[in-house]
Amino acid sequence: MTTEEKNSLLASMFQGANLAGAQIIAVNEGEVYYQKYASGASGSTKTEDDVKNALDKLMNLKDDDGTYVMKEQLQWYAIFRVLSTLCGFPKTAVDFERTMVNLGADKMRVPCRYESFRKVAVHQLPQNVALWGQYLNTTDQYSKKQAVVAVKLMDILEIERQ
Repeated sequence: MTTEEKNSLLASMFQGANLAGAQIIAVNEGEVYYQKYASGASGSTKTEDDVKNALDKLMNLKDDDGTYVMKEQLQWYAIFRVLSTLCGFPKTAVDFERTMVNLGADKMRVPCRYESFRKVAVHQLPQNVALWGQYLNTTDQYSKKQAVVAVKLMDILEIERQ
């Protein structure tokens, strides 16, 4: 089967499919484009390559002290929230992890694993992840670790925050 035939087959199978609050709008040369459903929140279409590049940048990003911003697996919760809420990626932890493994995130400096984020409770941050940047200076250290990663990822992906 040629690459063109594979792409055509993938497009016919997946184009228009629904994924936990998102719809696949295009499959082109192995890239999948997601579109978040219009539900009042500001969605953003990002390809898997956009997200992979953003995650690579995030993994190498250091703060003013020279330490990595992304330090521990629990911070994958922030990535999960940003991508599932604002970029139309899967909203269930197990489906999200599967998508991240397909992007190679299980082999990153801080690997993505289902156990990393499925039970995280960030009690001092609002439900709306786009607002987390407003809490960077007022929340506890545990929640701040999440907020910093979320804000940096939104910046890298150029997602408008409220």
